Amino acid sequence: MRLSFLSNSRTHHEPPSDRGLAARAGRIDDRLYIRSPIGSPIIVSWQDTLGQKRCTEARGMNMSSAGALVRAEESIPAGTAVYIESKHLRLMANAIVRHCTERKSRFLIGMEFRGSLIRSY
Repeated sequence: MRLSFLSNSRTHHEPPSDRGLAARAGRIDDRLYIRSPIGSPIIVSWQDTLGQKRCTEARGMNMSSAGALVRAEESIPAGTAVYIESKHLRLMANAIVRHCTERKSRFLIGMEFRGSLIRSY
């Protein structure tokens, strides 16, 4: 007896996670919190060195309960205190920029949350 619904189904394979890729390459990701991929727009606000309020729309790359990685068109110096908000995820938080790396004319900005994420509505 042939089960036709089985022959028409395709197996769907998810791409490996960042943690999986690191393990495969022999680099262990020793973070305490697992990062989840996101693709939502995130507004990042901060004060520049002149005390002027700055704001940019970034794209979320991944997030955990301890921090986030975003891709932005503007550089934000490491050590800068920022406020982030995602209307799509309904979250906001205060954070510190831990690194800012230029990649293909954009910037990957790693942030560590200061305190808990806050639900916004």
